[in-house]
Amino acid sequence: MTHAAPGAIPGDPDHVLRLATEQGPDGPVVALTGDLDYESAPRLVDALTRVAVPDGDTLTLDLSDVRFFDSGGINALLRARNALQERGSDLVVCELSPVVERIFRITGLDTVLVPGGPAGTGTGTGTGPAAG
Repeated sequence: MTHAAPGAIPGDPDHVLRLATEQGPDGPVVALTGDLDYESAPRLVDALTRVAVPDGDTLTLDLSDVRFFDSGGINALLRARNALQERGSDLVVCELSPVVERIFRITGLDTVLVPGGPAGTGTGTGTGPAAG
């Protein structure tokens, strides 16, 4: 029998993605650590849709410790955001690792999921827009 690492998403033994949740001023803040890819993405969506977010509140993701991010991660974030919006809540990102920041810029997600503007304008990890 295998045991998942503490805070790991259940069923994700090969691509460990860990979640840590705390309460922020506008709702829950979930910090992700590890790989957010096509294998971990479905389990992340499931985990995020189970986080209690009151109507009108926002679920904030801290992606500063995400070390790998691909199209599965993009899909997961957009699916989770849509699911939350259907419940009257929202999803935003407050911090980006350099690899996530680069992909957000390339795809335009920095204009969708990062409040206040594109990544690298005070919402990232301080690495600036040229990171990654």
